[in-house]
Parts: sequence; C-alpha cells; structure tokens
Amino acid sequence: MLFKQVKAALFESCVARGKKILVLSAAVLITACASTSQKNLVESQDSTPQNAPIAYYPIFGERPEMVTPDELFKLTPEQEERFLKFYHSPYQANLYGHRRVVKFIKQYIDGFNFHSDTLIATDSLEQKRGNCLTLGILTTALTRVADIEVGYELMQAPPIYQRKGRVVTSSQHVRSILYRPSDQQKISTVFMFQPVVKLDYFPTRGARVKRRVSEYEFISMFYRNLAGDALADEELVNAYWYIVESLKYDDDNAHSTNILALVYDRMGFAEDAEKLYRYGIEKTDEKLEILSNYHKFLLRHKRYAEAKEIKYEITKIDQPNPFDWLELADREFNFGDRSQAKLYYRKVIELAPYLHDGYFGVSKIEFLEGNYSRAEKHLQKALERAFEDDTKNLYRAKLFALGSYVDGGN
Repeated sequence: MLFKQVKAALFESCVARGKKILVLSAAVLITACASTSQKNLVESQDSTPQNAPIAYYPIFGERPEMVTPDELFKLTPEQEERFLKFYHSPYQANLYGHRRVVKFIKQYIDGFNFHSDTLIATDSLEQKRGNCLTLGILTTALTRVADIEVGYELMQAPPIYQRKGRVVTSSQHVRSILYRPSDQQKISTVFMFQPVVKLDYFPTRGARVKRRVSEYEFISMFYRNLAGDALADEELVNAYWYIVESLKYDDDNAHSTNILALVYDRMGFAEDAEKLYRYGIEKTDEKLEILSNYHKFLLRHKRYAEAKEIKYEITKIDQPNPFDWLELADREFNFGDRSQAKLYYRKVIELAPYLHDGYFGVSKIEFLEGNYSRAEKHLQKALERAFEDDTKNLYRAKLFALGSYVDGGN
C-alpha cells in the first residue's frame, strides 16, 4: 500500500535580468497506509516535543482540539458488530484470522485513491472511501478488533507526483504485514497458507523494502498529513499545531521538521526555521532531503554563498543507495529545478550505471534545454539498460519522436 510524501513548496516570483525566476522552499510530509499493532498508544502528556527546537508565538493561539490515537482507530459498536459477524462467519472458517481481515478490507478498496480526504476509521468505513493513509487507519482499527498483530515496511519505489495549489505531493509505498494468530487452531488447508500476509493495496513494480516503520511513526504520519492539508489550504496556524503534534510521536523526524520549518518561514520566523533545518541536519541519518530543503531556504533569503556550500555538501554525501538520489532528482525535476535535478540524475548514473532511470532523467532535461543530440544519446543508453517491456516500448517511442528533432539539426 501507499503513503504520501507531501512536499509543501512555497513559490515566489521575482524579476532578475528581465527573467521570471521561480524560487521555492520545500518541506516534506509523510503519511502512510500502514497499520499498527493492536496495543493502545499512551499519549504523551507534554504539549510539545522535548528535542526539536519548537518556538511558540501568540499568533498561534491555543492548541485546538484534535483527534486522539484511540479515536483515530475506534469503530462504532455497530461497525464492530458487522465486522465480527463477517469475521466469525462459517464461510470464513477455512481462513486464518489475518486473511479474514484482508478479505473484509478488499470489499472497500475501490473507494480509496490518492485524492480523497484523510478520515478516521469510523468515517472511512461508513463512507467507504479515503486516501491511502485512511486505508491504513481502517486496517489498524479492524486488526485491533480481531486481535491480529500487524507490522509494516517502508518500500523504496518511484514516487507519484501531484500538485494542489502550492503544495506538491509524491506518493510512495508502505506495505502492511498481517501475522497469523499464534493461538488459532490448525485448519485443513494449513499448508496452503503463509504465516504472514503482505498487504499491498497499490503494488508498484520494482519496489524494494527500505526499512520497518514503527507504531509511533505511523501515528506521527497521521498528524503530519493533516498539517499538509492545512498548509495546502493556507491555514498556517492549523498546520503549526498539527505538525507539533506529529513531532510528539516522532520527535527527530526530518520530514516533520521540514514542514514546521516551512511554516515558520512563511509566517516570518526565518530564524526559527533555520534552527529547525540545522537541528534536522544534525539529528537525521538521511540528510539528502533536509539538506536540499535548507539549500532552497538559503536561496530564498539570497544567501547565495552559503547555499553554494550546502549544494557542495549534498554532492559529497556518502549515500550509496541510488534510489534515494533518484527520488530527490525526480522531486527537483517536478519542482522545475533542472540544474539540481541533472546533478542528482548524474549521481544516480555514477552509483548505478546499470539502471536506466538516471539516463532517462538526464535525457528529459537535455531535451527541455534544446540539446536534442545529447538527449537522444542518453535515451538510447536508458533503452539499453531497461528490462521491462513497457519501459522499453516507451523509450523506443520517445526515441522515434526525438529523431525528428535531431534530424532537424538541433
């Protein structure tokens, strides 16, 4: 299943040398279609996280009422009764409990997509809709009722980009794992089943497991998603409170730090924004995203010398995973920063010359810059390294179309 990585981008236009320049400051928000174990989460009594440098100003007002984790995963008595009737039906007797949950959920898959709202479990089940995070919330609620253990994995997969106003979102995968109940009696078809079910609502070709996701991180993702929605709607005060709540459950998360830094910057508290960027850079092991966002922050504030240093630092990061660089390159390309995108696509080629993705990325940029022969050269290399028929056919079609530009003498 998928989760959304919401990159909130602040776009400003200025005039330089007669040219309109697009300057952006990006932050990252992650939400997930994952589910947690059935144990209840003990909510922190503190109003703010203890580690991240959180600044409060009177403009933010009082903390609004929010959905609690227990409310997030709570079904109505009627909904629980309907689910348990299905779960204990004689027609499901040949299935282990974790597979019954999956079968029940599949009845509602068609109503979920990337564009719907984030809903709590009871609203999702009633309305039979929601986004990817909502689907994970519903899964969690059902597994708690059925007393099924659940884990989840963050998948490394090409993101899917969307834009809402000044907010850009990219979707990635979180795959949930439902474990077979250990105390359930064996059934006649036992040898036909695996001890776990890996539930992937929107499977993507070539996805790889990146890491496990904790229960607290999942809770953090929910509030971060609400912060992203508020940010897209220009509700900066609400975005502030939701992201502060997110940090209560995952206080060193670089994505939440990015979002809060952007909120501060957009409300005129640039000093606090920079403190958060520096804090995130110091604390997180995965520095690519936050360094890239800090680089854009410096550019927005016309601190070009410092921005140049950060850009150089990014290129020197010892990050051997080419897919991390590919994700960053795709993001910069979608934000319109071709120079940065090309730099990162070349990093992908350097680390993994056997992958087609880096060559295709460079080809796109060369084409947009009018360098058709170089675009053709890199596209040909991408074709030579592609292994899926659909990808090969796409590259062949693009090469055919590109031929007319090359023959034209460009």
